[in-house]
Amino acid sequence: MPLPVHMLSSLYTRFGLKVGIACVVGYAFSHWIGSPYPVWSVVSTIIAMQINVAESVQAGLMRITGTVIGAAIGIGLLLAVPKTPFWMGVSIFVITVVCAFLTRYSNRYNAVSIAATVVLLTGALYSKSGYEEAVTFGLMRVAEICIGVGSAFLVSVVLWPVRLVDTLRADLGLQFLECARLLDTLLSAFLARQQQQPYTLIAGIESKVWENHERLSKARKHESLLYHYEHGVMAIQVAALDRTTESLRTMIEALNDYDEEGRDILLGEELRTLGDAIMATLRHLGGADSTHPAPDLVRGLTGGVADAEQRLSELRSAGATKAYNLHKILQFFTFYQAMRMLAESLLIALDRIQNHAPRKKAVR
Repeated sequence: MPLPVHMLSSLYTRFGLKVGIACVVGYAFSHWIGSPYPVWSVVSTIIAMQINVAESVQAGLMRITGTVIGAAIGIGLLLAVPKTPFWMGVSIFVITVVCAFLTRYSNRYNAVSIAATVVLLTGALYSKSGYEEAVTFGLMRVAEICIGVGSAFLVSVVLWPVRLVDTLRADLGLQFLECARLLDTLLSAFLARQQQQPYTLIAGIESKVWENHERLSKARKHESLLYHYEHGVMAIQVAALDRTTESLRTMIEALNDYDEEGRDILLGEELRTLGDAIMATLRHLGGADSTHPAPDLVRGLTGGVADAEQRLSELRSAGATKAYNLHKILQFFTFYQAMRMLAESLLIALDRIQNHAPRKKAVR
């Protein structure tokens, strides 16, 4: 579910203002220290400035470390290679080829390539007295880029900070609500004589699964350097969404992979009760009170599974399943098992969240 237009407008309006302010800060500081090339501070600010704090920290660290490495390479080549067009061309070729290959391991090598090339070419062009001036020129480029990255970081943290962990938490809430809606759609289709559904129905929620892991990893790695908050509950929520999307995928495959005439489901009432308990749990996990104890949800899930199992045992004992062919039996058990496993995984998630949730101190 996309964010409302007015929220996006406000978010990106503030981001635009932050970029402009950070660029001015970087330019002013470069001008104050007497840098003849403040353009590098401004360019570095634009590159390092990201919409949230975690990505700003990540981009800044990559830019600074890559610049330091690249400047060292550029200075080394300035000292070792003749400043002729031929040798400059050879040096540029080697730098860009090696760094392009190394980007398979880290995007940091893009910054290495840029810094090394800039220091090499401009150093060769403007150096007059040789080694000392080439080294000074390279160090100035590092300083200017660090100023730009520092300006981006400062403005990102101080002015309207957007924490990735907060946006991720809000997105997870929307995803849990979407999973509850999808489960209701699939269960209704299954009970309505197994109506097939398009696979694109769950494509949107599936596309977010790995993105959740990536964003959580960024928040843990970068924002935790600045802010203190509990990641354990969010990690459990991300894992619960993984299992939920897997179950939804199994359910839609059960609906679509058996192209036969639909039949009424004798276990319909019990499946609906279990489905309602699962949907309530999904909405709870995505809500603001997800860390609060939820004994009613636990009873609903355990009771729903137990009632469905008991009713299924009664039907099998009475021979009711003999009226169905093998494909219909497989379709039913595939769908039902996906629901049952989802209920059990959500029970585990509820228990783990209670173990990870911070305990409030009693007031004496």
